[in-house]
Amino acid sequence: MSVAAAAAVLAASVSIALWVAAGQGALVYTLFFIAGTIPGLPVGVALFGRRHPAGWIAGALIGYGLTQLSLWAAIAAGLTSVAAFVGAWLLVLAGGFAATRGLKSTPAVASGAWTPTDTRALLLVLLLVPVLMGVTYRNVGRSDEQGNRYYRAYFTADFLWHVALTHELGRFSLPPRNPYLAPRPMNYYWTYFLLPATVARKAPASLPHLQDVQRCLKTNALLVALLMVAALFLLVRTAVHSPAPAAVAVALGVLAASAEGLYAIVDLLSRGRPLFDLLDTNIDAVTAWSFGGLRIDNVPRSLWYTPQHTTSIALGLVGLTIAAMAGAAARPVAIAGAGLALGLATAMNPLLGVACSAIYGVCIVTDAMRRPGALRAVARHAIAAGIVGGAVLWGAASRMMDGAGTALDVGFSGFSRHSPIVTLLLSLGPVLLPALPGGLAPRDDRTLRAVIVGLTGILIGLFLLYFVRISEASWVGFRAGQILLVSIPVLLARTLEQLPLTARRSLAVLILAVGLPTTVIDTWNAQDIGNRRPGPGFRWTLWTTREQEQAFSWIRQNTSDDAIVQMEPIVRGREHWTLIPSFAGRRMAAGLPISLLPLPEYTERSDVVRRIFDSRDPTEASVLARKLRVDYLYVDSDDMAAYPEGTRKFDGDTNLFERVFANDSVRVYRVR
Repeated sequence: MSVAAAAAVLAASVSIALWVAAGQGALVYTLFFIAGTIPGLPVGVALFGRRHPAGWIAGALIGYGLTQLSLWAAIAAGLTSVAAFVGAWLLVLAGGFAATRGLKSTPAVASGAWTPTDTRALLLVLLLVPVLMGVTYRNVGRSDEQGNRYYRAYFTADFLWHVALTHELGRFSLPPRNPYLAPRPMNYYWTYFLLPATVARKAPASLPHLQDVQRCLKTNALLVALLMVAALFLLVRTAVHSPAPAAVAVALGVLAASAEGLYAIVDLLSRGRPLFDLLDTNIDAVTAWSFGGLRIDNVPRSLWYTPQHTTSIALGLVGLTIAAMAGAAARPVAIAGAGLALGLATAMNPLLGVACSAIYGVCIVTDAMRRPGALRAVARHAIAAGIVGGAVLWGAASRMMDGAGTALDVGFSGFSRHSPIVTLLLSLGPVLLPALPGGLAPRDDRTLRAVIVGLTGILIGLFLLYFVRISEASWVGFRAGQILLVSIPVLLARTLEQLPLTARRSLAVLILAVGLPTTVIDTWNAQDIGNRRPGPGFRWTLWTTREQEQAFSWIRQNTSDDAIVQMEPIVRGREHWTLIPSFAGRRMAAGLPISLLPLPEYTERSDVVRRIFDSRDPTEASVLARKLRVDYLYVDSDDMAAYPEGTRKFDGDTNLFERVFANDSVRVYRVR
């Protein structure tokens, strides 16, 4: 296939994926996303040159990060008009051109030759993104003829939480408030979400699709996924001398890293169970379900569920690519560029950014020790370290990391002790085991540096996986898995390159046979909103009804932006825990968020709300509601079934509660 044909196929595939995922709004939002990447292009071109794709890929990622900071600066200054946001973006753009204007015309990083074969390999690898994302995202929030909207359960833990967070950021208040514990500040890494929040908030009424937060988030995630896979290919390409092993290694890392699907198939057949049971299995968490051990999310799950972490990793990959290409002797411009990428990665996610910075540091120190003047060479990279340190301080000042320190635990305990070898082999074995020989006998400096990056990433990832936890036991494991899954392909490509062609193909087929079932099953299940069966404590598919959507629309249109609209959080458990913040776009005084660090105050306040709904005394309920500063109460069929007497009292005294909205199954009351 020619480069032009591959580019045309990719462009068509991405366009189709965007359309089926988010409709008309996706194509318009793409223009804003592209604009958001432009401020970094002068930096990318200065680093890698305009003829090397790394210049455009790295520039786009850096530009996205810089645009988020420009939006933050405008909000922090209290300037939240469209003109102010555009002005802040123009200042960052001008700064990028000014900072690179006097630089040499030759790229700061000697990136090596790039051929049409490289371009074709990159384009073909990128085809994985619209396939994986389009198939799944087309059913996120899909409506039926009755007006019900459906969500596969695991999207409620991440995607719908991101919707709530984006609504909150659209209020342009810093620090943002916790929508499940108003008016407490939000302690979360929210940088990634500033662009979709701003676009959705400021979109004109003539573009209603662009005002839809869910459409904006899906489009943003798909476009970021393209940049992340491209950045991974660039790093892996530094480890080998031809593009084919790099492309195959990246594809295998994306599609076939986990053997959990094959294990589940064999296990069901051995017990005489039907393969239909795979539809009711969290297939990429078999290590937890069957062995009580650690879980690692594969690459598709990172793309589907956690694009903010994907963006952090992608920016980290830019810094690591510079380390692999330039090493300790990098020019100051390259060092500053690496520091900027790593600093922006840290602003997106402090843990991932600092982890990528540590990998960068090990690569630089190791490379410097092989040359005269090692200390002086390492000291030059203080520029990069200073930028990352500044990003850490910025995150702390923005209160993103509040509470993380007290929740941190280091040691070999908990899930780490449950079948640690078996769970690792099931989660990563198909690519990890064949990758290990790739760490042997690098033939030149650049290959050696790439191998150091890969080996260091694996070691840091394993340390985080087994020895670091926070109070939400799986979170660090998921992030450690992301580090491992971008490090392993570096060594896997080296293994593939050193094999004869026939053996290379045989190994790739074997890895696919072992690892591809997990991705196929997971992709099917992630888009299967037809499965309404009960899962482990929740239904596999959740939905909002037409009547609920009517109530949410009324709340958005008829209540103030800072109104506190309270639902009863306990009765809904882990299912509809984020109805009001995600669908109505309003804060609650109490909630039980499953995506945030658990705090005692969530439970304490939720118990108070339960009393508001359960009590038969309207005066008591009114006093409690006003104590929590609740403006409106949301009551639907779940509440009426759980508290039949308690919910009837809201209609008993109009001096305390005024019914302001009602349909067949939902009521909204103003607290007077």
